[in-house]
Amino acid sequence: MRHLQPSHHLDGWVAGAIAYADAITAKRKGVINKQDHAAAPRWLREALGNALPERQEKFYRRLLGRKDEVNYGARSTSLDEAQRLLLELDAFAEWAENAS
Repeated sequence: MRHLQPSHHLDGWVAGAIAYADAITAKRKGVINKQDHAAAPRWLREALGNALPERQEKFYRRLLGRKDEVNYGARSTSLDEAQRLLLELDAFAEWAENAS
């Protein structure tokens, strides 16, 4: 089974998801989250209310939960898992572009 080192791709994916969420909260509430990424899903919920689909919120929380591991850890990610995450990130990005 092929594996990817987290720093190769996933850190950029996490940063991309954060940027999308920041764009939405900036447009809707005039704020961006500069430090507390664990609170970012809450900020997104506050900005969008019920317009934030549960699926997107769960994905965002799960991806942010991997932020430290991706940036500082040494665990590899299976190719299958990375492909699943990329598909979910694509869906998140498409949703975010329409939400902002």
